[in-house]
Amino acid sequence: MPNKLARCIFVFAVGAIALAGCSSAPEQRTEPEPVTDTRTPDAPAISADMLLAEARSAAPGYQQQELLLAAATQFLNEDNTQKAGVVLSVINPQQIRPEAANRLQLQKARFAAALENWQRVLELTDDLNQQLNQRAARAQLYTLRYQAFENSGKWLEAAQQLILRTRYTDDVDYAVIWQVLTQVPAEYWRESRYQSDELTRGWFSLMQQLTQALDYNRPVATALEAWQRTYPDHPAQNIAEEMLTTEIFTHRPQHIAVLLPLSGPLADHGIAVRNGVLGALSADRPEIVSFYDTATLNPEDIQKRLLETGVDFVIGPLDRAAIDAFVPYAQGPWNQLWLNQQPDDMPMQSEHAFFALDSESEAESAVRWLDSKGHKNILLLGPDTQRGSNTAMRLEDWWQQHHGNQSIRSAFYSSSNDMPEAVQEALSVTLSQQRIDRIEAVLARDQSLRSPRGEAAELNYEVRSRQDIDAIYLLGDANQVRLLKPYIDVNLSAFGKRIPVYASSAVHQEQRSLGENDLNNVYFSDAPWTLRDSLEPDLKQQLSNAMLPWTLNRQRLIAMGFDAFEMVPKFSIMLRFSGYQYPGLTGQLRISNQIVERELDWARFDGHEIKLEVQSYVNSRGRN
Repeated sequence: MPNKLARCIFVFAVGAIALAGCSSAPEQRTEPEPVTDTRTPDAPAISADMLLAEARSAAPGYQQQELLLAAATQFLNEDNTQKAGVVLSVINPQQIRPEAANRLQLQKARFAAALENWQRVLELTDDLNQQLNQRAARAQLYTLRYQAFENSGKWLEAAQQLILRTRYTDDVDYAVIWQVLTQVPAEYWRESRYQSDELTRGWFSLMQQLTQALDYNRPVATALEAWQRTYPDHPAQNIAEEMLTTEIFTHRPQHIAVLLPLSGPLADHGIAVRNGVLGALSADRPEIVSFYDTATLNPEDIQKRLLETGVDFVIGPLDRAAIDAFVPYAQGPWNQLWLNQQPDDMPMQSEHAFFALDSESEAESAVRWLDSKGHKNILLLGPDTQRGSNTAMRLEDWWQQHHGNQSIRSAFYSSSNDMPEAVQEALSVTLSQQRIDRIEAVLARDQSLRSPRGEAAELNYEVRSRQDIDAIYLLGDANQVRLLKPYIDVNLSAFGKRIPVYASSAVHQEQRSLGENDLNNVYFSDAPWTLRDSLEPDLKQQLSNAMLPWTLNRQRLIAMGFDAFEMVPKFSIMLRFSGYQYPGLTGQLRISNQIVERELDWARFDGHEIKLEVQSYVNSRGRN
């Protein structure tokens, strides 16, 4: 069947090209002006094959070319992309009128959209908005540009195209506009920008007022009602009214339960998170907070108490064992923020999300950072463990989707003894040395190149590392990175550009005088609270005196508890507004697909000092 289909397409293409050849004869000035094709792009009168037959029988010139354009349009309407592409490729733009030339550009953009070539769609439609005079064509133009921006992650531009489209068609779904707007990064709404038309100004004002309400923990209902009074006739009135009458948008949790291990072997972790929650519970917060020790209470008893006391929000559990035990009892009239990754076999509930400080989530944040820095080809180096392999696999999937299958590779080591070989193999130094060895062997055998005294010719060489890598990310802990970094330095070509080396917060330890020179120029990510003294300084001073030793791991857990509690008033809306991102102690926080995503701070080892990098946070939902 594939061969038969290919032959049919080939025959069709040959016929179309032959037709184009016939139409390339010089046009006659006495040819009557063709009648404007008034058929809309969405409702052609006849089939594409019939239009193509008309083109074959038409005289060469304007009429034939515009019949071919009509045929290509209808092929696209019939989802016959291949035939449409062939016909579009043989139309001579020089033999159609300006109005038809604009329609040809539009159909080429439709063809590019069918191939998911979104950059080409934007190029073809960039100047068409003022050239098309039919309402249906204008609507189709804005639909194409919306699709291109949406698939490029440019949510603001996508929303603007949908808003423009409403002027040219009655087929409008305002809920889609709203859904796209909620994915625009919140940074845009925090800046005041004037919009010249009332329609766009109303949409943007709604998002700005909601963002401000979330930022300052103000009642969402108040913001919605104020917007309704300002824009009483705006099409988003129904959306605002629906939010006002939906409890999840207007209800603020009043009784919060925090499930943590407050005794037993994990008590240190649980107490650190608890202190973070208490640190966020300021005097002006009206919520009631209850703590439950998951190390001593069984999950059934916890559920019973939650129901009896009317809890409407749950934070935790924290540790994996407690999470697994509580899953069957998590059904209740509350929202829940779990403090770990979601178990593989756990069904997701609509008002739940997962907040983890694990290495895999941190590594995913790191590759988004590398992408934002303009890196294209990266190398992962990590331990040959289950966690190392799983993390590398997740990062490879993300990177390949954005940069292609050959843009990332992973290398692993089983022990410190394997590290030199793993680095040399990963950087292709081994292959370079093998090439040198082969050349030396040839020189040794070639008698004509020997010196008068019979000595083999001397080869001057330098081993070269691969040059297609522009970043290295290390998945190991501090000790592993300390051992790896010198091997990387000595195996990188001296004449090539230096490749930056990145690592996780695992390399950031308290003993800053211990072997920091081995980490020199390594970039690493960590929670902002561990790197910036300006964040909640009073809380840091108070707890640093009470929680000795004041370790970085404790600081991260305290920051987690603080952020979890701060997220409670925003939680329901953050679940639905994936573009909303705000600064927490553990990072820039947002919720996507019910997972709390963190964008971390970055710093660099500079000798025995740590220097904070200038932050340019990445919103993984888009590039606006």
